[in-house]
Amino acid sequence: MADLLAGDLIKAENPALAALAAKAYAPRSVRPIWLQIYDRLADAIRQDVVPPGSRLPGEVYLADLFGVNRITMRRALALHQNEGLLQARKGVGIFVRPRPRRFLIRNDMQFAESLLVDGGSISSKNLWLGRGKASPEAAQLFGIAPDEQVILLHRLRQLDGAPIYVSRKEFPILRFPDFENRYHESGSVRAVFRSAGIESYRRSETRVMGGFASKEEAEILEISPQTPVQYVTSINRDVSGQVIEFNRGCWPMASVELVFAAAD
Repeated sequence: MADLLAGDLIKAENPALAALAAKAYAPRSVRPIWLQIYDRLADAIRQDVVPPGSRLPGEVYLADLFGVNRITMRRALALHQNEGLLQARKGVGIFVRPRPRRFLIRNDMQFAESLLVDGGSISSKNLWLGRGKASPEAAQLFGIAPDEQVILLHRLRQLDGAPIYVSRKEFPILRFPDFENRYHESGSVRAVFRSAGIESYRRSETRVMGGFASKEEAEILEISPQTPVQYVTSINRDVSGQVIEFNRGCWPMASVELVFAAAD
């Protein structure tokens, strides 16, 4: 009875979604039922029947609304999660992912400045700070042996409280021997640079490559494993041209639009 009442409530609150759900299905031989539901959910998202940022009704209620079992509904929802239109938040529910935010890539702009071109609130969460083996590319850029250590900083960026970007930063120990203490004092990489006498620096290179979220990345970003993502690799140099930071970050593909712009 509770499920039935909830289903009736969904129909009353969102008649447009109920209308999409009530349409007769084409024969299974034409297209499997779960893919037809996937299509209808896509229409609902693109037509703002369920607007960006909103939470979908529960799986049980949606299954009742579309007249299918939970397994069928789960397959349709899972495909949208894998493709990035929907986002599952553990213990909270499934949400329509907000529209992509613009991230302005310019060699004279910091992360928060680049993302705030569309407004919002940026916050950071440090996941891990310590020393470890350099990646092959970082070792080459820093001019150190492949087995030498670097400073490693794993950090999560959140936009309006939702995870949007996770990064793995590497810094040369010889240039920043007291990095950990300086960072704990300030909470800012820029402040660490300044304490080392680096008042200004620039992004000398940015590379973007598509891929699929690993299990660890998916857990941090609150997306499904194998969701399409964009990997962004960047290199920062001081005014003398020395590499001071190597960064590899991961964005959910549907969450951001990368905009490359020349400095003013």
